Amino acid sequence: MSYKERLLAAVRESNKVKEVPVPDLSEPVYVRRMSGAERDSYEAALGEYRDKQGKVDVLGHSQKITAQLLLVGLGDENGERIFDDDDADMVRKTFSWAAMDFLSGEVLRFNRLNDNAAKDAAKN
Repeated sequence: MSYKERLLAAVRESNKVKEVPVPDLSEPVYVRRMSGAERDSYEAALGEYRDKQGKVDVLGHSQKITAQLLLVGLGDENGERIFDDDDADMVRKTFSWAAMDFLSGEVLRFNRLNDNAAKDAAKN
């Protein structure tokens, strides 16, 4: 097996899921690692919420932004996406804000997308 094949196999192995217990839900929820392409897609989806300085304007858009994150950050027990890109409205209307907020925090931490992620990863 070439180094390239070994490296890609190691990357695939590291792309595991994390089961997250969510209060009031009888089904387990799985947080998955995003690929680089999925991260780019998520960032592109945020484009419509950016102000003139390029910063994401969360005010009035937090549910939409959070739903976009959950679309790519939640998966099944094998790490496969469970939501399509056009499921954002359904996610916003179905999940409670408390569940969305909790799960988005888990997705951010698991994918090391927030400010504290590096500190959290160092602890684990």
